[in-house]
Amino acid sequence: MKRARYLALSGPDNLCHVRAAELTASTGLSPAVIRPNFLFFSDQPVAIVTRPPRTAVLLGWLYRRDSTNRPVDLLDPVDADDVFTKDGAVLLEKYWGSYVTILYDEDRDEATVFRDPSGGMPCYYMKSSGMTTFGSDMGLFCQAGLLDYVTDDEQLGQHLYFTNLRTSRTCIAELNEIPAGFQLSIQQGKSRLAQRWQPWAYAGRQAYYDDPGEAISDLRATLFSAIGAWASRFQNLVVGLSGGLDSSIVAAVAVHAGAKVTGLTLVTDESAGDERYYAREIANFLDIPLEEMFFNTDDTDLEMSHAAHLPRPLARSFAQSGDQAYCAVASAVGAEAFFNGSGGDNVFCFQQSVLPIADRLLFEGVGRGTLMTAAEIADMAETSIIRCVALASRRAWLRNPQYRWKPKADLLNRDFVNRSGVQFAHPWLDVPVGELPGKAAHIAYLIQIQNHLEGFRRETVLPMINPLMSQPIIETCLRIPSWFFCMEGENRSIVRKAFKSRLPDSILHRRTKGGPDGFLQRLVERNRSKIRDMLLGGHLAAVKLIDRSSVEAAIELEGDGNNHMHFRILELVDVEAWVAAVKAQ
Repeated sequence: MKRARYLALSGPDNLCHVRAAELTASTGLSPAVIRPNFLFFSDQPVAIVTRPPRTAVLLGWLYRRDSTNRPVDLLDPVDADDVFTKDGAVLLEKYWGSYVTILYDEDRDEATVFRDPSGGMPCYYMKSSGMTTFGSDMGLFCQAGLLDYVTDDEQLGQHLYFTNLRTSRTCIAELNEIPAGFQLSIQQGKSRLAQRWQPWAYAGRQAYYDDPGEAISDLRATLFSAIGAWASRFQNLVVGLSGGLDSSIVAAVAVHAGAKVTGLTLVTDESAGDERYYAREIANFLDIPLEEMFFNTDDTDLEMSHAAHLPRPLARSFAQSGDQAYCAVASAVGAEAFFNGSGGDNVFCFQQSVLPIADRLLFEGVGRGTLMTAAEIADMAETSIIRCVALASRRAWLRNPQYRWKPKADLLNRDFVNRSGVQFAHPWLDVPVGELPGKAAHIAYLIQIQNHLEGFRRETVLPMINPLMSQPIIETCLRIPSWFFCMEGENRSIVRKAFKSRLPDSILHRRTKGGPDGFLQRLVERNRSKIRDMLLGGHLAAVKLIDRSSVEAAIELEGDGNNHMHFRILELVDVEAWVAAVKAQ
C-alpha cells in the first residue's frame, strides 16, 4: 500500500488540456479529474467526490477524530459534506492523518490544496508557462517537462547554514513545498500560501493542563488511540527498536492493537552504538521477534544518495547500511510498513536547559512550584539549584521569548556566511505576546525533526510511518507545560508516567542514549581520499559555499574528540552526493 504519486495542473484551459495526453505518456499517470482549467493525474485510484461545481480529492490516509479513529478511505456523501470546509481544507478538529486534500471549484476557477500538520504526505508546487502545478515528487515535474534538475545554490548554502530549518523553499530551482499545516490557493493564475494549522493554538498558556494527572491520562489515551489507528491499517510491521523510550512506546501500542510486529535494532562495534540489551528487554517484554543487524562500512557508498528522489539533500550516508537491513528484514517477514519512534524527543519536549524553570517563573512567579522545577532541572544537569535559578531568571526576564535558531557556520565560506547574516524565518517561530520561551523551543523542535523523517531508500519500498508525529499526539503534548516534562528529575517524565507498568522499568527509567558516533568516525577515516576528492573538487567548492582550506584540515582530523567535525564533513559529503545524483537524472 504505497502512497499515491500525483500531479495536478491549474491554469488556462488551452494550456492545461494541450498537455493531457503528453503528461499521461511522459509520467505514466492516469487522468482522474478533467475540468476546464484543472487536471489531476494519479498512479492509483484515490478518493474523489464530485458535487458540481466542486470536485474534492483525498490523497493519503485520513482518520476520524473520535473514539473510533475510523479510517476515511472512500468519501461517501456524509463524509464528503463533513470533511471539507468551504475553502477546501479538512476540518482539523474532526479529522487527522497523513494526507493532502484538493478542492477545485469550477465556478470560481479556484484550486485549493491543503497539507496536513504532520507533513506526512508530500506536496510540492511550481509556476511555469502560465500554470501552477503541484504534485507528490520532483521526478514527476521533471518527467512532465515542467522542471529541470537545476540546483538552487543559495538554498543549498542555507540548508547547511541553518541546519534543519525547513521552509517552503527547496534546493531545486523554481520548486517549492507546501509546508505542513499550510494551504495553497490558486485562482486566475495567482497563488497564495496561508497557514491553516497554528501550533500556538495548543501551546498557548490558556490551553495548558492544570493537573499532571489529567495530562498523563490524556496523553496515554491519545498515544494508544493514534498509534493504534496506524497499526490497524498496517497489520505486519517492522519497528525500529533502539531500546529507547520512544520506539518502545510505538512497539508496545502496535502489539496492543493486534499488529504482527518484528523489531529491528541496529548495532555498531562501539559500546555507545550497541543498544541490544535494551532492545532485547522490550522485545522479550512484548514477546516479539527481534532482529539484530550491525552497521557495516562496506555497505556505505559515500558517492550514492538515497535522497535523489527528493528536492533537498536529506539522506545521511551512514544510514545506508541500516536501510539495507530494514529492507531485508521487511522482505523476509512480509511486512507492510516500517514504523519507528522518530520525533519522540521533539514531540515529548526533551529539553536539557533551564527553559522549564523560566516558563514556570513567568507563569506562576517565584514560589514553591518554581523552586521544585529548579531542583529537578539541577538534578538532571548535575549542577546547583542557585545556578539554575540564576540562568532561568536571566532567560525569563532579560531575553525575548522567541527561539533563536543557531546557524552552523563550520567549514562554510566566510563570504557566504557574511552575506547570509543571521536571517531566518518560519511562521511557527513567531511567538504571540505573553507566551513562554520553553514552548517556543518546543515548537522549534517540531520544525527541526522534519528533515529527519525522509531521505531513506526504504521509504521508496514500503510506507514509512512516524506515528509519534500524528497530529493528536502533537497537539496534546503542546498543551502540556514544559515543567511537566521534567518532573522528579527525569526527561520526558510525563510520558514515562503514562506508560508505567506498560514497559519494563529498565526502559521507563533509562537515561542514556546510544548513537553511531564511532561508525561515523570510521567512515571518515576509511574514506579520506574519496572525501577529499568529493569536497575539494566538487560542487560546493566550485560555487564557493565551503572554505576549502578549512575542509581540507578537517578531513585530516583524528580521534574521538573530533566526532562533531566528522559529522559535519559527512554532511557536506551527503550534499555533494545528492548534487551529483540530481545532475545525473
